[in-house]
Amino acid sequence: MASRRTRLVASTLGILALAGAAAGFIVKRNRDRVTVQSQKVGRRDLTSVVSASGEVRPKRYVNISANVSGRITHLYVKEGDRVRQGQVLARIDSTRFAADTRQSEAAVKAAQADLVRAQADTQVARLSFERTQSMHLDKLVSDQALDQARAEFEMRAANVTSLKERIAQVEAALESSADNLEKTIVPAPMDGVVTALVKEEGEVVIGAQSFQPTVIMTVADLSVMEAEILVDETDIRSVALGQEARVRVDALDRLEIKGDVTEIGASAIPRGLSSSAAATSTNTGNQAKDFKVTITLEDPPASLRPGLNATADITAARKTGVLAVPIQAVVVRQVDEHGKPIDPDQDEENDQPQKAVRRRGEEKDGVFVVKDGQARFRAVVTGILGETDIEIREGVQEGEEIVTGSYKTLRTLKDAAKIKVEETEKGEAS
Repeated sequence: MASRRTRLVASTLGILALAGAAAGFIVKRNRDRVTVQSQKVGRRDLTSVVSASGEVRPKRYVNISANVSGRITHLYVKEGDRVRQGQVLARIDSTRFAADTRQSEAAVKAAQADLVRAQADTQVARLSFERTQSMHLDKLVSDQALDQARAEFEMRAANVTSLKERIAQVEAALESSADNLEKTIVPAPMDGVVTALVKEEGEVVIGAQSFQPTVIMTVADLSVMEAEILVDETDIRSVALGQEARVRVDALDRLEIKGDVTEIGASAIPRGLSSSAAATSTNTGNQAKDFKVTITLEDPPASLRPGLNATADITAARKTGVLAVPIQAVVVRQVDEHGKPIDPDQDEENDQPQKAVRRRGEEKDGVFVVKDGQARFRAVVTGILGETDIEIREGVQEGEEIVTGSYKTLRTLKDAAKIKVEETEKGEAS
């Protein structure tokens, strides 16, 4: 009985030893493998979208300034009022200009009266000269008398010419005074809405003769509205005229309005600077830059107002049924002259070869293909970028399994690394 019990114990211990060895082998094998997530390459519909923010503006607006300097005596509109072209919006104090006009009118009348007298005197001098000339032919007057009569006539004629020029001068002065008087009336240059009222009655404004005339108000045509956005320099190459866009306005419960790209700025604007400041800035080499893009909105609602913040999504490209993989599955690896990928940690182990590769700039986009329990790096050519996926033009075939995660794993994953595909809740490879 004891011998039988001994054999049973020994048998049990042998089975446990074998099980332990097998478990140790499995643990060691799994410890040497990298756990990854995977997915098969398939076809998808992709839409490439460029997003940027800016503000709503009317397509046509006019900053109305005073044409003459003075105090605002009357202001006939308030912010939000609709106006018609030619409608009187405001008046500037006209006392001085009215006085100048009256003075010029009096000067014109005086000059015209002087001209009438001068013309009469010239007529008398002409008749006297003709009589003296006739008498001189009959030897009745001397040469001196004839010369004196001729000089008198020519002097009177010259005076008439001088008075005519003087009249032209005072008439020009009258036109200038009348023009200044007329400019004290501020009319609407177009149909629109008063979107901003900067000045009030009683305030003094500087006229257009100055380099910086005072803006009194802004009138805008709200029937055609635009969204002026700033697109990052890395995305501007994807934007083209005529592309569809959707604009969301935060102040109107994120109202979404359709539109089209109608203008693309030709010059980069350093981030944080206005267009005017960017034009004079010279030291912006390392500064991030944007490009101004204008989107004309379709059927803007009546509640839309200039200056509201807006975010635009521009549809830069759209493709159907293309090979695509998750964006995070595409990694960048440096390759040697034979096209073999250089593992991420090789820079520390062998710094000199890595520097040589960097000098050549041999970096390639690629994915890790799952094959025979290993992750094999394969260079790919990418296409348009969707919201979560990216098009693959060359490098992989439909149905091939690729590593899709995790991000931390992909960042350090080596070529030919042994992998273990993480199981989903249903027991299938993701």
